Amino acid sequence: MKVSYPIKDSAVDIKMIKEALKPFGGRCAKIIEGTLEYQVKEENENAALENLKEKGIIE
Repeated sequence: MKVSYPIKDSAVDIKMIKEALKPFGGRCAKIIEGTLEYQVKEENENAALENLKEKGIIE
């Protein structure tokens, strides 16, 4: 499932984001015009979202 969320800081390191998503099966992460896009398994979507919020990556 492909998801996208606005990011807080466009200067964030994409490698850090990819590492944060790895435990949730996230892949293909990229930043496009202030939006973080990635693919994640549907059953892990909420857990990945909460993890990114806790790390201060997305709003």
